[in-house]
Amino acid sequence: MFKGIRLKPYIIHSLVAALVYCITVIFFLKFADYTKTWVLYTGNFLFLLVIVYFLFVFNAKRDENAGTMAMLTASVITTVMGVAMSLIISLILMAVLVPGLFDAGTADKMLVNEPANMVRGKTDGLIFMVLANAIIGNISCGMFAAIIFPFSLKGDQTKEKVPDRKQAEL
Repeated sequence: MFKGIRLKPYIIHSLVAALVYCITVIFFLKFADYTKTWVLYTGNFLFLLVIVYFLFVFNAKRDENAGTMAMLTASVITTVMGVAMSLIISLILMAVLVPGLFDAGTADKMLVNEPANMVRGKTDGLIFMVLANAIIGNISCGMFAAIIFPFSLKGDQTKEKVPDRKQAEL
């Protein structure tokens, strides 16, 4: 079923996207301040840039004329894998950087300066902010790149032709 598909480029680029995003998660967890939420959104933007870079590399390997559906599919696969990896790495970072997360009662690190209608819990919404941003923010940015860039990167905009053997290989 997956005879001709090479997963290595997808795994590498999705891991890089997740790691770049998680660098900003480290800074946000150090601050634990609601007013520093922009740091997480910067991570979403960096995630988007890695997905766009992946599309440029994907298109370059196919002589600047990869099919739009192939690029769309490849970027969606990379985005989904990157979101899953960023979610796992974010959970690991929270387990390490938020003392008392798994203990009874409130954690030692809690979100400060949050609005009154924020989710309450062990960390006053810190866990929710990170996980929601890792899922919703990265999916939004990755899918934005997946929708916009395949159609603008295609070299020959006149028609979709049947890919030759070199382009058919992933």
